[in-house]
Amino acid sequence: MRLWGGRHTAHHIHRPLHAFGRAGDELYLGDGKVGESYTMVGLEGGQAFREKLYSMGLNPGVKVKILINPGHGPVEIEARQTRLAIGRGMAARIIIRGNGSS
Repeated sequence: MRLWGGRHTAHHIHRPLHAFGRAGDELYLGDGKVGESYTMVGLEGGQAFREKLYSMGLNPGVKVKILINPGHGPVEIEARQTRLAIGRGMAARIIIRGNGSS
């Protein structure tokens, strides 16, 4: 059922990580630990969200290191030798996999 114009397709529906039966070493960027390195494995969001992150150099397969994560506010990371601050809402939709300490 459509309430307003536009089309509705299954690939626009996003479920929480736990609904996919993810591996135990996957988590959201906002849950990463300071000093740890991770690999970005996916995104939960639409095309505009993906394009924004891709334009910042954040795409699946890129290595990220958590620099600052206070549990509220932005998460500061290093990716591709660049320091970035990712808002908490965005960080809650970026899926990462642990690589261990660096």
